[in-house]
Amino acid sequence: MFYFRGKFIILVTLCSSLLLYGCETTQLSNKKTLTQNQIQLVETIKENEDLNTQEDNLIEKDDKIFRIGLLLPLSGEFYQIGKSLLDSAQLALEKTNNKNLEFYIVDTGKENQLSKNLSFLISSDVDLILGPIFTKTVLKVKEYLNDQNIPIITFSNNSEVSERNVYVFGLTIEDELSSIYEYSIDKGINKFAVIVPDNKYGNKVKNEINKFSNGNKNSTSQFVFYPTKDPDYYKIARDVSNYDARKLDLDNRVKLLEELQSETSLKELKLLRNKDTLGEVDFEAVIIIARSFSELTNFISILPYYDVDPKKVKFIGNSVWGKELILKEPSMKNSYFSSLDLNARKKFKEEYKKIYKNNPHALAALAYDLVGLISSLNIEHNKITKEVLHSDLGYIGINGWFRFDESGRVKRRPLIFHVGSDKFIIKN
Repeated sequence: MFYFRGKFIILVTLCSSLLLYGCETTQLSNKKTLTQNQIQLVETIKENEDLNTQEDNLIEKDDKIFRIGLLLPLSGEFYQIGKSLLDSAQLALEKTNNKNLEFYIVDTGKENQLSKNLSFLISSDVDLILGPIFTKTVLKVKEYLNDQNIPIITFSNNSEVSERNVYVFGLTIEDELSSIYEYSIDKGINKFAVIVPDNKYGNKVKNEINKFSNGNKNSTSQFVFYPTKDPDYYKIARDVSNYDARKLDLDNRVKLLEELQSETSLKELKLLRNKDTLGEVDFEAVIIIARSFSELTNFISILPYYDVDPKKVKFIGNSVWGKELILKEPSMKNSYFSSLDLNARKKFKEEYKKIYKNNPHALAALAYDLVGLISSLNIEHNKITKEVLHSDLGYIGINGWFRFDESGRVKRRPLIFHVGSDKFIIKN
């Protein structure tokens, strides 16, 4: 476990109950010693040590201090993700001067010490917990803190772990799909083919899409599930376009026309010689919800070879698409996807890189927004109650608008980005 004290101030513009917050963008001093100066190692609680004695030695109680537990994987397989989120939180703190925040950092990579460290947080009277990231760890933390009244704001995007007092701060697939469908239907697109992984996540996507389809009598969706282990992208593409059946229809039609040998049949036959299949696909758009960018690029490069013409069929996706490499894919021009604010995140990335000399993880901006918000609310209200957190109008950070709900959901409005010739273009 680590401990650091926040020393920062954040610029706040208050308008009714809508809080617009952001950090100054000036360069930080002593960049090379940023972490060293602000984070002190607190000895991990040992099995046979007296918890209360250790607590009294380490931390002097002060009711003016707002105590925050920050749960991140700082060792093990995902240590780089945890380090990036910690650096982002540090970036927000360094730019402010709120001396009333104390952070207790728990390394969730050390699973065998998690319960002891959570006990330490409880005994230290933490007011709020930020993190963890992964569902497995969130569930463990929820179970351990079940009888405690400590709000938990996770960096997870799994809405299934949300409940009263446990918030999901990541971008959920529900919010992404809502943006995609509302935009598509508004543009007159109603018939969809949907490519999703054959797992629990894929079934969740299907159920969510079916809710939209059931609410719109003109909307239809057909699903193609792909195996998560060694997917055959060529077979998946054929299944999406019903290629084999349509090719058989073409072969049968050609055979019939050849037998007729009439002037009309010969003219039609000449036209069919240049086709791979008979007729058009029975959808107007294909939604690709891939698990990774590499899977996505396989789909978008192979689908056109099996008669899914991007000039006729819209290609649609979610935030996995938001990498500039996709701009180099010719078939992706005029496709679109949902995502958090890429332009604001790009500025954050540039600033982060100047200080830490590497790129932030995709989740890092969440830590930056969340620490900024908590600081703002603490400055304005001291104690952050549920009434304060659940602002009806919500908040705006570098990831865009969001609002905390009593159910534990953090509602977001992802933007729609079109893939242009050399950049992403925001569409309303």
